[in-house]
Amino acid sequence: MMVLGTGEASPARRPNGAVPAGGGAAPAADDPAHSPGVRAEWPLPTAGVLDELSGTFASARAALSSFLDLMSLEARRAGLTLMWMVVWGFVAAICIVVAWVGLTAALAMWAVSLGFPPIAAVISVAVINLAAGAVLIYVCFGMSRDLLFSATRRQVAGRSPVTPSAP
Repeated sequence: MMVLGTGEASPARRPNGAVPAGGGAAPAADDPAHSPGVRAEWPLPTAGVLDELSGTFASARAALSSFLDLMSLEARRAGLTLMWMVVWGFVAAICIVVAWVGLTAALAMWAVSLGFPPIAAVISVAVINLAAGAVLIYVCFGMSRDLLFSATRRQVAGRSPVTPSAP
């Protein structure tokens, strides 16, 4: 057998470093185990239970280590992605606010072009925005009841669901 890159021949590999019966000497020509067509049977070493268990634990440790490495890499990626989502969401919010201010300014300018006094146009646009904001806050307060996990709390407490009475 040739060892790659050295040009030197290496001895043929035997299972588990086994040495031939002759102490490593060349086989005799009349030895039937080494004659053509006859294959010598080498006894396979039997692994102990502790060797098998240590191999199993080493494999489990390697699999767990690889899994934790994968999780840490994905958590880092998720953290970076979340950070960029927050940044781009903030930039988008700024763009939306600027567009809204532009639209309200255009509405005020349109009102002035129709003959409204400039201060009245600006105040009326501000009052419209204030009313819209108040309505949206009222809707948010109404929706906040859904954040109480009432059905989950009833289930954990063991109470039956509340059924509305028939009208």
